[in-house]
Amino acid sequence: MELFLTPNGRIDQPTYWRAVLILLGISVALSVISAFVSPFLGFAGILFIWPWIAVHVKRLHDSNKSGWLTIAIVVLAIVASMIAGFILPSLFGVNQAALQAEMQREIENAAAGDPAQAMSAAMDASKRIAQSTLLPSILSTAIVTGIVGAVMGLFKTDPNDNQYGPGPAGASVAFT
Repeated sequence: MELFLTPNGRIDQPTYWRAVLILLGISVALSVISAFVSPFLGFAGILFIWPWIAVHVKRLHDSNKSGWLTIAIVVLAIVASMIAGFILPSLFGVNQAALQAEMQREIENAAAGDPAQAMSAAMDASKRIAQSTLLPSILSTAIVTGIVGAVMGLFKTDPNDNQYGPGPAGASVAFT
């Protein structure tokens, strides 16, 4: 668990990839759950920002780089995610503008009588939008993870002890 909770120390590339695959699996599971149960459950993804940061900082430490470079990795992920978010839905035939316009009409029609009914209509429409964009969303997450992982692969392990911890020979990095 320390792997995901603290940015201190170093991790090698295989440990990095195992951690990334676990976090990617959690992200995909949250996307599916939020699409079919409640869109608000997607906000639980916020809880996993810190584990993503901790894993990337440790990987940077392994190459004797400052963990602050993670900010550049986050910017890269945001830009790649925005590009994928613009391209992928239309490739899957999802018209987000039409879905949002339909949602707005349903909410306005329901709001005329009862605010609770308007909220219910908004939740139902949000679920439909989340379900129709689920595959592009999962694919986008996988692509962004791959891009970031490829960039992180450019940082090679420092074979010596450094300020962040012992080198690979002396390191006993456990996947916990």
